[in-house]
Amino acid sequence: MAAVLTTALGQFFYKKFALNKKKIYLIISVSLFAMVPLFNFIALKEISIDIVYMSTSLTIILVIFLSKVFLNEKVDIKLYSGVLIILLGIIIYNL
Repeated sequence: MAAVLTTALGQFFYKKFALNKKKIYLIISVSLFAMVPLFNFIALKEISIDIVYMSTSLTIILVIFLSKVFLNEKVDIKLYSGVLIILLGIIIYNL
């Protein structure tokens, strides 16, 4: 979960950097991205590779949520459809 959260937050802060060009957001983003491989390595020691990498698809959903709540981005039917497809894929995989 730490890898998923740090990846999502890294993407979110990179979006913030792209919007207002404050270097602090870039530093935060790069720092978060630098931690992801460590968290993935730790997860892979305990969980199978298919579960670890399937869970990375959740980062897209988290970034959409964070962007909607904190950046006031509009979420259209295409994004909701994409989220639904991701969730269905996770459900089907786990059956």
